[in-house]
Amino acid sequence: MSYPKEKFEELERRLGGMAIPPDVDVEVLLPERDGVEYPTVVITYIGGDEEGPQKELVFNEAYWSSSLEHLMGAVMHQIKSLMEELQSFEGE
Repeated sequence: MSYPKEKFEELERRLGGMAIPPDVDVEVLLPERDGVEYPTVVITYIGGDEEGPQKELVFNEAYWSSSLEHLMGAVMHQIKSLMEELQSFEGE
């Protein structure tokens, strides 16, 4: 498997420097380091006493030619989606 390692390492660096809500954890998993099949971003809600819901974004071959901005946008969309789901759940 020959994924664009440098692109996903840069994605990890950029995500680490972004203003993400404090109750959201974003973890980048890479194949050679974390034993996953494809680069994966795990977004977990960590508000309260225990871990809450999480979303997993798997970047398979279809994403490998995407720009870094597109990848960042996909991650930010998942973070926004998670937060909207939590707000919807709390409103019930």
